[in-house]
Amino acid sequence: MEVADIIQNGGLVVGGAALAKLLDFGGRWFAARNSRTEVSPDPLRVEKLDKYVTRDEFARHVGENERAHENLFARLNRNDRETSEIKGMLSSIMDDLKAIKGLMMGGRK
Repeated sequence: MEVADIIQNGGLVVGGAALAKLLDFGGRWFAARNSRTEVSPDPLRVEKLDKYVTRDEFARHVGENERAHENLFARLNRNDRETSEIKGMLSSIMDDLKAIKGLMMGGRK
């Protein structure tokens, strides 16, 4: 096969595209391998403290945290109850509307 036949059949274009893709892949791999991964914002932010926390201060903080969670869970439970009540009311309203529709449709006969 001669060079003119290869060019005419598009072999050079396909070969060039394949070579370009391989070079692109190699470049990206090299860049990824040699780059430094940075996380932003810093997930492990550490601030300098003047003193250490005592066991009593830590226990007090844990207690405050537990109370905050209890309050949060109480609010969620109250919201669940209220949502259930609203669903019950909507269900009874839908039943009433169906009954009214039945009476209206029955009245047209």
